[in-house]
Amino acid sequence: MIFRRRGSGKSKKIVVSPNSNNKNYKPIKSNDSVSRDSKKPLPAHKWDGKTINNLMVVGYYTINTPYEQEAKKLISSLNKFNITHDIIGIPNKGGWQANTRYKATFMLEMLDKHKDHNLLYVDCDAVFHTYPTLFRNYECDVAVRWQDFRWRQNECLSGTIFMANNQKTRSLCRRWESLNKKTQSNKANLEQWNLGEIIKDHEKTNGLISKNLPAEYTFIFDLMRQIYPNAIPVIEHFQASRKNKRRV
Repeated sequence: MIFRRRGSGKSKKIVVSPNSNNKNYKPIKSNDSVSRDSKKPLPAHKWDGKTINNLMVVGYYTINTPYEQEAKKLISSLNKFNITHDIIGIPNKGGWQANTRYKATFMLEMLDKHKDHNLLYVDCDAVFHTYPTLFRNYECDVAVRWQDFRWRQNECLSGTIFMANNQKTRSLCRRWESLNKKTQSNKANLEQWNLGEIIKDHEKTNGLISKNLPAEYTFIFDLMRQIYPNAIPVIEHFQASRKNKRRV
């Protein structure tokens, strides 16, 4: 499938080729919440006004950085839909890479802090456009978005992460934390790639059950719009790191 990227007078091809050999990849089908074939988006995210009592949205931002303002937007959107949340500020860990790799430690801490809740992690530069109804009676251990881009196939995106509160996800976070520390000298390596590697391993060795989130739940504001032009985002990510990465 080929999409066109609009730019400075010229168009560039974006080729999306599903990697069907990887069991973590779930291609979007016609009955999914995003349909590539339909001209109109499917009404998949209507909210009946009922909250999910055992769901806790969690996230963090670095104190005294531009991410504080981003977090305020996130919190405002959570309050709009009366979504239970715990968004906290943390000291700067020394740079963008170190701050993002803290995510594994943070999730482990939140699993212990909110033992009666499943967790929905979101990056602080995201907003909720509606209530995340997908997670009512959601059955799996962990869910992330596996996405094909022209520069990388089947990429694990960690901007939105669902985690059931159980021992499998605690083990997952400990392994993720360990791999982040092991690869910390590799500046080109991302924590989300480490997460994807650990998920695949735990599926084989620890009976971990994972799901691929619909695109609307990890909706990158520009890239995903090009790939899924008819999508109605539930959680939209604005990737403030593009301009702030060198400032934190």
